[in-house]
Amino acid sequence: MLESHGFSSTDSHEWNLLWSSSSLKSYQYEGLNEYQKINHFPQSYEITRKDRLCFNIVRMQERYGKSAFDFSPDTYILPDEFGDFYNHYQKLKQHESKKNVWIVKPANACQGRGIYLVDDINDVNVDETSVICKYITNPLLINGHKFDLRIYVLVTSYEPMRIYVFQEGLARFASETYTQKINKNNKYMHLTNYSINKKNEKFIQNENSEQDDFGYKWSLGAFCKHLEQVGIDMNLLWSRIYDVILKTLLCGENYVQASMKKNGTHRTNCFELFGFDILIDSDLKPWLIEVNLSPSLASDSPLDMSIKSNLVCDTFNLIGLKRFDRKKESINKIKHRMKGLYSKGKKSGLGNGIQGTSLQPAHGGGNSDVFHN
Repeated sequence: MLESHGFSSTDSHEWNLLWSSSSLKSYQYEGLNEYQKINHFPQSYEITRKDRLCFNIVRMQERYGKSAFDFSPDTYILPDEFGDFYNHYQKLKQHESKKNVWIVKPANACQGRGIYLVDDINDVNVDETSVICKYITNPLLINGHKFDLRIYVLVTSYEPMRIYVFQEGLARFASETYTQKINKNNKYMHLTNYSINKKNEKFIQNENSEQDDFGYKWSLGAFCKHLEQVGIDMNLLWSRIYDVILKTLLCGENYVQASMKKNGTHRTNCFELFGFDILIDSDLKPWLIEVNLSPSLASDSPLDMSIKSNLVCDTFNLIGLKRFDRKKESINKIKHRMKGLYSKGKKSGLGNGIQGTSLQPAHGGGNSDVFHN
């Protein structure tokens, strides 16, 4: 996308866009020019790391009440909160009618790596940092399959908060039929990650972007159309999803704002394209599964190519990315000022030029608007 619009990769310090697949160090946000853009805000990981997301949601629940931030399943950070998890697990175990199934995820991994289900507390590994959350046993099903939604959210500013939700996205299906008799070892039934399910011999790949409700990956538009056809109020469902997105971003807002001020970063220097993973249960309640810092922009299918290319194009347009030649702009500024002084001189009767004036950039800077006579 960038190359087709005249951009090229560079090792120079004169860059317009810095695109990183991981979080950056604080010093990389210092001393940026007004035209430079970075695809991450400092401390965005406060909502993209699973352990930090858990911590910050609980913090907001304690401040505003659990009912206001009840879009995340009961979650504990291991091993630090194992005692609290143990007590909760034992209480649920006393109610035989309730399924006591939990899902364990590494604190800072992606693409479904290291995820496993447990229904016995002795199977929980407490030797490494992870999060354990209550497994949602009543997911909404389409054609008998569990699914989640990948919703793309672009934040262009935290102060003021400015958020855009891309109108398209993906509905990703588990590649085997969901059953109430939970087989905790069948990852193709429980996990909706594309990187996992594509390895299943039963996986059906999308081959045509026009057929966006085929196979185990649909477009978000096709998903919404399907639910409308079966009588679901999509306006109500989307209002609930927006509520989840907004409140999740608020969980990390203070961290980002404080870090931006500390680094002296201008509010337009950063942007963030998040990938929100949302699960809908049978009561049409959206649950936040996780937030991805760098959602995959790979295009393994025509549907991926269609959706993600438009997503990237819209992102660059919304952040105002443009080709910017710093040296050329500096020369143009000098010419503009000289033209202004020339016009001023003519009005003052100084003749056809400016006599005895030497223009030098202030403080030796090549991009300064201040000049000395």
